Amino acid sequence: MKTIEDYKAENKKLKGRLISSMRELTQRNQQLLAHQKDLNDSISYAERIQTAIMPPEHLIKEALPESFIFYLPRDVVSGDFYFVEEVGDEVIFAAVDCTGHGIPGALISVIGFNYLHRAVVENGITTPSEILQYLDVGVNERLRQTDNASGVNDGMELSLCNLNTKTRLLQYSGAYNPLYIVSDGEVTIIKADKLEIGVNPDGIADDYTNHAIQLKEGDCVYLFSDGFADQFGGPKGKKFMYKQLREVLVSLNKRTMEEQRQILESVFQNWKGLEEQVDDVLLMGVRL
Repeated sequence: MKTIEDYKAENKKLKGRLISSMRELTQRNQQLLAHQKDLNDSISYAERIQTAIMPPEHLIKEALPESFIFYLPRDVVSGDFYFVEEVGDEVIFAAVDCTGHGIPGALISVIGFNYLHRAVVENGITTPSEILQYLDVGVNERLRQTDNASGVNDGMELSLCNLNTKTRLLQYSGAYNPLYIVSDGEVTIIKADKLEIGVNPDGIADDYTNHAIQLKEGDCVYLFSDGFADQFGGPKGKKFMYKQLREVLVSLNKRTMEEQRQILESVFQNWKGLEEQVDDVLLMGVRL
């Protein structure tokens, strides 16, 4: 039969074990907090890098005075990015959607931006279909997707335009992502090639179609990723869909570009409601 002293001794042992366990949990919690801080710092740094490579707003406005960009990453960093470069009387601009989102998508976006810059700025390529071919080969080689050695199967979908600001001639080439043109209250869809950038096991550049469209004053063109149309929400929790997006864009035709951006952001948020954002969102609008 245990005595009071026995119970006291057992209680002391249990208390010692509890204190030891609490110390260990506290130490592990501090380690987790330190790791979380390192991760958050790394993500913040990645965000600064991604922001730094994309053109600042004042340069975009210089090149495309009547324009807007609705850009809403799902996470801190994004797999979507935009590109704007002025070359004489021509402006090259693109909306790009890389595989994935968050950090993986952001890493692919840096590679994509780098090859776009090389094509346009360093190599002087201004024809959209030729830019896409250059990008296709470069991304494919960079990710070593010709020999399947990396096990990577990542790429990007995009719309890319060349606008001659003097003649209003617009050239467009697309990889999966189409171009919308709103003119006189009607929308025209210029279809993209169903060829993803960078996913090319044979290493041979895909042939992309180069479209030429003569625009007139007041016409609006829109480039976008699939994040807006794919967002779940509304009264039945369904996707927004492209048909509804086109209807919204037509309804906004008489609005200023800044008003369009504000209304599109409001439409997206109202549709999303309490649903989680499913993907990065990017939508560019340019008025002639």
